Amino acid sequence: MKSWKKTLGIVVSLAAVLVIAATFFSVAGTSSGNTVEIRLAHNQAAGSEIADSIAKISEFAAEDPSQGLKVSIYASGVLGTEKEAIEMVKAGVLDMAKVSSNTLGQFKDEYSIFAVPYLFQSQEHYYEACENSEKVKELFLSTAEDGYIAIGYYANGSRNFYLKDDIPCTDPSVLKGKKIRSMPSSTSMDMIELMGGSPVPMSAGETYSALQQGIVDGAENTELVLTVDGHQDLVKAYTYTEHQYSPDIYIISTKTWNKLTDSQKELLVSSIQKANENFKSLYNNMMLDATQEAETHGVTIYRDIDKTAFIEAVQPVHENYWSKQANTRRSCCAICSSG
Repeated sequence: MKSWKKTLGIVVSLAAVLVIAATFFSVAGTSSGNTVEIRLAHNQAAGSEIADSIAKISEFAAEDPSQGLKVSIYASGVLGTEKEAIEMVKAGVLDMAKVSSNTLGQFKDEYSIFAVPYLFQSQEHYYEACENSEKVKELFLSTAEDGYIAIGYYANGSRNFYLKDDIPCTDPSVLKGKKIRSMPSSTSMDMIELMGGSPVPMSAGETYSALQQGIVDGAENTELVLTVDGHQDLVKAYTYTEHQYSPDIYIISTKTWNKLTDSQKELLVSSIQKANENFKSLYNNMMLDATQEAETHGVTIYRDIDKTAFIEAVQPVHENYWSKQANTRRSCCAICSSG
């Protein structure tokens, strides 16, 4: 009997190893004849507006079949968390991932600059800097020795506060004593504290239950997160504080990148840019639809508030960031000026 159980245990263990091995090799990029397959992972829910916009990359890459470039996309975090995806890209196990700049900041501190509140003055300023700043381009290529580089960004919108109480976030006194879900980033946590709230760090996937169970009194994120993640059923007020524009970043393993021809690299980068432009052209209407949907669920939308009190309150975040890194102040100015 014991021998039978031992044999069964060995069989189960071997099966598990085979599954892990199959997953490992299926994720790594493959070549078949003249076709190169790029595996791209992200954590957005399959079928959501964001996931559909990312899927455009595959469509645009397929428009030039002479390049033999196929982009296969793994949505919904099926290959792990953003942190795990970055680790896999660094190791060359996964070809590409779309991850938040805040998560990348845990691997390359300079990416934390995108978490600095009120770094950008407007949506247009944010787009211009991410697309044309030489400093951003330098940052994207600065991780080559770590096994990956960035080859594009995803134009996320502004992050704004939303609360379970129907109160507009007009100044730090409103957030005093309120527990606010925070990204697990020291910069974001410091920002929320300076803006009057008590930060509670957790992953995005934990936010719904935290709101539902009263662990937090509110959160801050984009309009799409408010609706796609169902938070509009749990909160009453959404205020356009527009305190952060934190882009998501497309990273690629240097092992994969170096295997591509120059024309394949160009096609991949242009496909990301086209997908981004497509999303930007739809973005404002998508945000309007999201806020209108939220309003039907009883959420009050507060726009055009005076942000002066918040901007003044978070200046220590700027000063702290600049003091921690050599030449960071110059870097920050370069990113903001798109020079």
